[in-house]
Amino acid sequence: MQKIGYLIIIIVITFVIYWKFPRKTTKTVNQKILNQDFSLEIADNLFLLSKGLSNRKNLCPTCGMLFIFDQQNIQSFWMKNTLIPLDIIFIDETGLVTDIFTAQPQPNTPDSQLKIYQSSVPTKYVIELNANTSQQINLQIGDYIKLANRFDEN
Repeated sequence: MQKIGYLIIIIVITFVIYWKFPRKTTKTVNQKILNQDFSLEIADNLFLLSKGLSNRKNLCPTCGMLFIFDQQNIQSFWMKNTLIPLDIIFIDETGLVTDIFTAQPQPNTPDSQLKIYQSSVPTKYVIELNANTSQQINLQIGDYIKLANRFDEN
């Protein structure tokens, strides 16, 4: 009976560690946006969705992050603890680009003073790229991004 108690404790501790400290390895996907190839890290759990690209000092020119939400909703982003300027691209479930913002870092700004970047309509995906990348590749609201239909770990 005592062995079962130890086993239950080990299972509970393992679950708590897994839940409290999610995977550290990052899934990525190669994604074409218009005629440009990007390597996007995938944020698809609460920890990664919350962390995003915060505290990054740089981002390669063809790198970014793809946020995948469980369902289509009005999405809101801020630049808390973000050190680099970013383009925030909101995309609905069909791949339609609904909004594009170029956001400046706000690393030490109190929460009450942070600028909020919000989709104008419900969206399921958000892509963050280096600032002005959308303009450089001529991405515009109304364009479609054919998102990879599966997101593999690389």
